[in-house]
Amino acid sequence: MEQNKRRAIQSFVVFIACLWLVVARGETATVSVNCDASGTISGALSSLKPGDVVAVHGTCSENVLIQPEVQRITLDGQGKATINGPSATQPTVLVIGREVTIKGFTITGGQFGISVNRGGTVVIDRNTIHSTGNDAIVVAQNAFAHIVNNTIRDNPRFGIVVLGSSSARIGFVTDLDPAPSPNTIQNNGDGIAVIRSSNAHIVGNTISGNKRNGVMVLHASHAALAGNTLNENGQHGIRVVGNSGVNLGADTGTRMVDLPNATTTNNGGFGIRCEVGGFADGRLGSLNGGSGAKDFADTGCIDSLSP
Repeated sequence: MEQNKRRAIQSFVVFIACLWLVVARGETATVSVNCDASGTISGALSSLKPGDVVAVHGTCSENVLIQPEVQRITLDGQGKATINGPSATQPTVLVIGREVTIKGFTITGGQFGISVNRGGTVVIDRNTIHSTGNDAIVVAQNAFAHIVNNTIRDNPRFGIVVLGSSSARIGFVTDLDPAPSPNTIQNNGDGIAVIRSSNAHIVGNTISGNKRNGVMVLHASHAALAGNTLNENGQHGIRVVGNSGVNLGADTGTRMVDLPNATTTNNGGFGIRCEVGGFADGRLGSLNGGSGAKDFADTGCIDSLSP
């Protein structure tokens, strides 16, 4: 009898422990950080669990590092908060963690605005990223990003750069989205660059007024562009170079990922220019520039564009 009683008590203890673990794992929290009252995002990160949200208020003067062990958290600026990176040698926000969401901020300063490195994955949504030291968004070293609903402006080098065998979806999340979630990418050095064996799918964005190219694809990289508007970029709307390729929508189709790209105010050079063994397929659409719609004078390039 006594032995059966002990076994019953042990079973009950094990049951309660398992139940506590299930409940604890399911709990998420919203952590409030007020940077105007000496709070910091960096100080909140160490205690976060997967699923937690950091609701940020005020102006945060810090360079934020999200370490690899940080997973499935959200930094939410609620459309009002600012992160200003004081160090010009570090990104304002560096993400090495997984499934991180950064939304609702104004992000300035730093070497870069948001940098996603070393296999990190991130959703960058509804931010204004401007006036950084170099690039607004860097996706590098086998990283991945969804970049949607942002305003990316006035950065001296790239608005977005995807490099080092990385990939990004810019302007949408999945092919089944009913409509794009467009970014406005303007007044940067180049709007978007896809380089060093990387790829990007770029849908529905406005890419305008950049000093050099709207979109540049080089170093054995690939980009698919559909339904974007490329206007008044100083050089070319799209420049594809060095064994790289672009697909411009599809030859037919009405899904958002099939649509041709457009120019309503000419770019400075060509709508699209190809150099050194590149290729382009799909529909030219209304891409245009002061020098003409397209330049495939380099005989190593392949022009498979339909009107």
